[in-house]
Amino acid sequence: MKQYVIYLLALGAFLTGTAEFVVSGTLEIISSDLNVSIAIAGQLITMYSLSYAIGALILVIVTSNFARKKVLIYSLITFLIGNILAFFSFNYALLMLSRVVLAMSGGLFIVVATNYASYLAKPGKRGSAMATVITGFTISLALGVPIGTFIAAYIDWHNIFLIIGGITLLTIILLSKYLPKLDGATPMPIKEQLLLLKDKRLLSGLFITVFWILGYTFVFAYISPILSSYAGFSIEIISISLLILGIFAFFGSRFGGYAVDKWGSSRTIYLSLAIHSLALFVLTFTIFSTIGAFMTIIIWATAAWTTTPAKQYYLTSLKPKSSEIIISFDTAIMNIGMTLGAGLGGLIIEYSSVFNLIWLGGLMVLVALIVAAYSFKLNKDKLILD
Repeated sequence: MKQYVIYLLALGAFLTGTAEFVVSGTLEIISSDLNVSIAIAGQLITMYSLSYAIGALILVIVTSNFARKKVLIYSLITFLIGNILAFFSFNYALLMLSRVVLAMSGGLFIVVATNYASYLAKPGKRGSAMATVITGFTISLALGVPIGTFIAAYIDWHNIFLIIGGITLLTIILLSKYLPKLDGATPMPIKEQLLLLKDKRLLSGLFITVFWILGYTFVFAYISPILSSYAGFSIEIISISLLILGIFAFFGSRFGGYAVDKWGSSRTIYLSLAIHSLALFVLTFTIFSTIGAFMTIIIWATAAWTTTPAKQYYLTSLKPKSSEIIISFDTAIMNIGMTLGAGLGGLIIEYSSVFNLIWLGGLMVLVALIVAAYSFKLNKDKLILD
């Protein structure tokens, strides 16, 4: 039964991810419907990422001593309210408010759910359990945009959030019935939580996330203009490319959990970051070939998302008693990094070429690999001293 509950947590992660990414595919329709520019409509994505980071960090800290089942249920109830607001959003201000509600509740949910899954897992299966929840989120990458675009093309875009809300309500009912209780942690003052960052192993481990997500976002945020400009892909082919990217992101996150349980987090992170960086450097050559571009994207997506469960497992293993807070740090940094990566990417495009984002992305991931080696050395030295 516990495994089925983990799948329910993954379903919740899928819903929060879909609510985030679905706007990307319907941005032009929303801007036209609400009579705002594309640039203004794009702030719905920016605000979501920033609010998600707040939910993943501040709300996790505030609720750390509450029973975790209640936190999960109430976060999903709030997420449901956010979808209802989005459904009735017939002006920009109300839709923006709904994005804040959806993001903050979604950020809180995914942090608690990821940590919850690790406690529900059998010994030696924590990596796979965490990866299952993360997989729910990565599936939304593959399905969120195409589903949202399809619905918006044939039905009103507001109905997307009605559907997400309906599935959320079902998830709430099932989790209320089947999710085992888990006590909250002993309250830890915010000052003490921030003191966790004095551990150089943890701080350097979080910097793996910083450079990894920057490298990934440089390319992912601008994958459409990259593929259209250099691979000559049409909109239809780009949609297929994004679907393929999402599918192999799913495979990567699943493989990441398996690899952690089989070979350990350090080896998995080393290998995935090395392949990720190499794939982006190779993409600077293969981008001019349809088959070459497709093959490189497959390798890139798989390697990139293999890192995620391995990285979170490594970070939580450093301070097991503070695992939820550490996941919240990592999740918040990842969403802030996505916002920063998209912003810096835009500046780079303005003053140079979108092509430069590919090799710069590879360079950032290479820096993440160097930082990872440093963090692992610190951890190894501490284990020897202990």
